[in-house]
Amino acid sequence: MEKVKKVAKEMLQNATWSTEQLNEKDIKGMVDTLLKAKKIFVLGVGHSGLIGKVFAMKLAHLGFNSYVVGDVTTPSLKEGDVMVAISQSGETSTVLTLCRKAKELGGKVIAITSSPKSTLSKLANHTVLIRAKSKNIDFANFSLLGDEAHKNMSGALFGLNIYLFFYGLICELADVTGQTPRQIDSRHANIE
Repeated sequence: MEKVKKVAKEMLQNATWSTEQLNEKDIKGMVDTLLKAKKIFVLGVGHSGLIGKVFAMKLAHLGFNSYVVGDVTTPSLKEGDVMVAISQSGETSTVLTLCRKAKELGGKVIAITSSPKSTLSKLANHTVLIRAKSKNIDFANFSLLGDEAHKNMSGALFGLNIYLFFYGLICELADVTGQTPRQIDSRHANIE
C-alpha cells in the first residue's frame, strides 16, 4: 500500500514542477481567445481526449458553448469558433487533420502540448506549453510503468498536468466572467 502513496507523491511533485513552468502570457492569450469564441471545440485522443471532455464540460458549466469533437451532438465549426487541440507530442495524426480542417473552416486553433516545435504548435494560432516530465525528479516508484521511452509514464504525467491546468483555467475564466458558484451549479447536469 505504500507504493500507492509514493507514486501519488512523485506525480504531485512533477505536477508542481510543470505548473511552475507555465507561461503567463500563454495563459492570458488562451483566456482572451476563449472569451471571444462563439463556440469552443475540444479535441484529443487517449488521456488527452478523456481530460479534454472534462474541460469541455466545465466550460459548459461556465456558460460557454463548448463541445467535444466526435460526439454525435457536436455542431458544425464556423468562423469565429475555436478548437482546443490537446496532444503531448503535437504529432497525433487525427488531431492534426482535424485542426487543419478547423482552420479551413475559419476557426482558430489553440494547441495544448509538451512540444513547442511540433507540427501542432506550428499549425496553431496560439500554443500553451504544458511540460510532461521533469528530468530532475526520481520516479523510483512510478517508473514501474516505464521511463522517458515509454508512453504510459509520460502520457499519465501529461494527463495529470493538463487536468490541473484546465481546472486552474476554469477558475480564471469563472473569475473573469463574474460567474458565481450558484450560476455554475445551475448548469450542472441534474438528470444523472
